[in-house]
Amino acid sequence: MTALADESGRLVEDVLPAPIEESAVPVELNRLLPWHRPRKQLVREEQWLRLSGNLIAREVGGPGLARRGGSGPEVRYLTLPGIDYLDVRQLADVCGERGCCLTSVGFQSGGEGNREVARAQVREKALIDGGYITNRSYTLPRRFEDIVNTDGSAYRELKSRGPFHIVNIDACGSIAAPRAEHASRLVDALYRTVELQLAHMASRWLLLITTDARPETVAEETLARLCAAIFANAEVNEAFRHRAVPLLAGRNAHIREAAKAAAEADGLAFLRLFGLGMAKWLLDLAVSKGWDMKTHQPYCYSTRPRGDDRPSMACLAFEFLPPLPALQDRLEVARARPAPNPEREDTSVRAAAMMEDMSNADAKMLADEALRMRVTRNLRQWLEEAGYEPGALDELGPEVGAETS
Repeated sequence: MTALADESGRLVEDVLPAPIEESAVPVELNRLLPWHRPRKQLVREEQWLRLSGNLIAREVGGPGLARRGGSGPEVRYLTLPGIDYLDVRQLADVCGERGCCLTSVGFQSGGEGNREVARAQVREKALIDGGYITNRSYTLPRRFEDIVNTDGSAYRELKSRGPFHIVNIDACGSIAAPRAEHASRLVDALYRTVELQLAHMASRWLLLITTDARPETVAEETLARLCAAIFANAEVNEAFRHRAVPLLAGRNAHIREAAKAAAEADGLAFLRLFGLGMAKWLLDLAVSKGWDMKTHQPYCYSTRPRGDDRPSMACLAFEFLPPLPALQDRLEVARARPAPNPEREDTSVRAAAMMEDMSNADAKMLADEALRMRVTRNLRQWLEEAGYEPGALDELGPEVGAETS
């Protein structure tokens, strides 16, 4: 066939086939990234994987972990996996040890020509082909914040793939940054996720949140509303108030004075205030739907310039407990009495106790050389498996601080 030409004999462009665009070349794995630090691996092991393993062990065999085909009970996991899927890969082993399969759903923003996205796609396919995660696993090419719009495709996609047994929001920055230019923030996406989970989940589920929390990285309005949740609980729960005040600023202060002092501080005091406010907000959301929520051991570490070891990153963990079986017949039509409910601890007081016991991952490894060596060795093995070059792994060392995370 002869191509059409104009009067000058040149080929007419609109009758030629479109040029073939090459796929993006995945980014080279020749340097480590902020989340490739031993202290982050410590959080993965001691918080993420330990709590996930406990949840799976408790729920396996029950209605919360339904079987899909012949692959055993399915654990559904919502995550922001980055380019390496380190959390996904390690959780897959936890699931496999308990006879379960893992389906991972993630969010990865960036265009098709993005080298980081290309790397992430290669990594996800390798995990599916290797049998570590099911072929129902999928990473949406969207910002996680896009789920806030209930008319959007991201929300519909998430809703169709959930609910999830484990939700891991590992944020690079703040979930509620001051002067956020976009309409939806990570905290809004977190709210939407909890809303979906409480509406559709029938069993316990785990929420993990890692976020930068400093006075300059958390919007004042957001912090004020989190503090309001603390004040409201302190007014009606004396045990909570007695636990929260010394946690924030000494035993003799008023709860509002204690919160103000922590809000103006930095480091651990601010992280405790932020973490307690998050716990109270999430607990209030849970209670509004008949659920309860248990706060687990939080962690922290520093992301400040080298030499400044004040913690700035909060690693929070919450377990949502479904409504109790007892049904209250307020009209007293039935003679039967409600079924007995199992006793549950005061989860507000537990939240305060957990925040008081926030563990500093930097300090913990600095004080325990054997622990640091073990965690570093484990991290090196996972990065080797992920394909990182030997020269990049030489960056792993005993340093505690880092300029970013």
